[in-house]
Amino acid sequence: MKITPHNLIYHELIGLNVRVAQSTNPSQEGITGLVVGETKNTLVIETGRGEKQIQKMHNTFHFNIEDQVVSVAGSLLVAQPENRIKKKGKRYKLNRCGVSR
Repeated sequence: MKITPHNLIYHELIGLNVRVAQSTNPSQEGITGLVVGETKNTLVIETGRGEKQIQKMHNTFHFNIEDQVVSVAGSLLVAQPENRIKKKGKRYKLNRCGVSR
């Protein structure tokens, strides 16, 4: 299944380009790179200065998918990756996700 802005939270995030758009930790805002790992509560982002482990909760992420930027509240991503992917049948409140070109 192809990743779209509406099903992004149900997919594997490793390999996607991401930017930390908003964070409760100001030093993490603007971190950009490639998602290289994921746990229940964190994303591991490969940056030009090494790997950064960023908490999902209380952060907003911008994922680049083709020619779109998809904004996702980290709270929607908090789950073990394999369990989050299995929840395809359940509906999340996608009004907390945004799409721009």
